[in-house]
Formats: sequence, C-alpha cells, structure tokens
Amino acid sequence: MVSVIDFHTHIFPDHLAPRAIATLLENAPKDRNFTDGTVSGLHDSMIKNGIALSVTLPIATKKEQVAVINSQQAQSDRSFIIPFGTIHPESENIAAEVEFLTSHNIAGIKLHPEYQNFHLDDHRYFPMYDILQSAGIIIVFHAGKDPGPFTGDHALPPAFRTLRREFPRLTMIAAHMGGWRIWDRVAEEFCGEDIYFDTSAVYGLLDKELFMRIARRQGCERLVFGSDSPWFDQGEAVTWIDSLPFSSGEKEMIFRTNAETLLSL
Repeated sequence: MVSVIDFHTHIFPDHLAPRAIATLLENAPKDRNFTDGTVSGLHDSMIKNGIALSVTLPIATKKEQVAVINSQQAQSDRSFIIPFGTIHPESENIAAEVEFLTSHNIAGIKLHPEYQNFHLDDHRYFPMYDILQSAGIIIVFHAGKDPGPFTGDHALPPAFRTLRREFPRLTMIAAHMGGWRIWDRVAEEFCGEDIYFDTSAVYGLLDKELFMRIARRQGCERLVFGSDSPWFDQGEAVTWIDSLPFSSGEKEMIFRTNAETLLSL
C-alpha cells in the first residue's frame, strides 16, 4: 500500500466538536461518527489507518464565520494536516479573504452549495470564481445531494459544466465521486469534464460496478482519495478503494500522486 493522502476530512475546535457532531447527526440519524471530530481524534485515526496527510475542509455557513475559521486553519499542525480555508459566497470582501489564504499558504477552500444555500452556477457568484481562479485557489465542492433538509439541486452536473466553460483555469474537485447519491447522472452527464472527483462518502453506498464505470469514464488521473472523516472511517475507505480492480499505478495516483500534484507537494 502506498502512503495515502486523504483529501476530504472535517475537524472542529475541541470545545465545539461535541455540539457540532451532535447537531450534524440530527440531519442523518442513521449515520455515525468514527472520530470525535477533534484534531487529536483525526490524528489518532490517521496513525491507525496509515494516512500520511489529511486535507481538512471547513465550511462557513454564515459570512461572519469566515475570518475566524480561516485564522484557526492557518494555525494547523502541518506535519499531518493540509488546511483548506473557507469562503462564503455572500462575503463583502472576498478578495481580502483570498489574500489572507494565499499569504498563509492555504491552497484551497471548501464550498458547500447546500449548506451555504447557493446554486454554484448562479452568475452573481462569478466574480468570486474569477478571484479564486486568478489566485490559483483549489475549490472542493460538495456535489449532489446531502443527508439533511436540503433541496439537493444546488450542485448538479450541468452547473459544473457551466463553471468549467466560464472558468477554464479554475481547479475544481467535485466531492463524493461527482455527486452524492446521483451517481447514475454522474456516469451519464458528468464524466469526461476536466474536473477532479474525490472518493469520499461512497463505500457502503455506491455499487462497485457503477463506481468503476464512473472511474473509467472520468479517468484515474482525475480522481483523489477522500474519506469524509469523521462520518466515514478512513481505514474502511482505504480498504474499499484498494479492493477495486485498479492497477497498482492507478491506485498510486488515486491514493497519493494526484493529490501531490494538486497541492504542489
């Protein structure tokens, strides 16, 4: 097994983690958490499961949260964490927020169109994408549905295709293998776009044959491993991907080298 970079994890400040875990599980009562949501909990999981580095993806559900979250991320222990930042589409000064990220060597952000209640191809947010593209910021998008009280229509394949045409230099990752629980649509409507997919939150939910069909149509050079810890177990996620009929070279791309390229490691 090659050393693994997990491109999709979540942590919370120690004092907020219990409440955050409990609140988020209210939206998905059949789910569970595999760590306690803290930095130390993630680190323990990484050591146990052979994860070399984890990308942490915070989400600002209110614009007032952005500066605090980004400041916290900038203080991350980078011996095992690659911190991403956050932007809220309704923020007044996105350029200043992006400048903070780049000045603190934060390579990307997470946008969650369901939690942040915006359609990712809404023209009102094109200036934001232009700033992010110019700064070379990676965007990890939640894609598809979400196990909460949401419409599930904010980040669908046609919207991603629109962004690809409008912002050809924008580095985009569509999480959850291109669209959580809309994988038939992903296979038919999305594959082939120059957009990365991460593998987070799929084991136990996505049929292996359909996963492989998406992977082959998209190309392993555009896949990065992700678990969605703490909601999915890092070790089980690794084992599931490792069980699929990829070559050793393809697994190396998915587990490590594609992420290294994206992150300039």
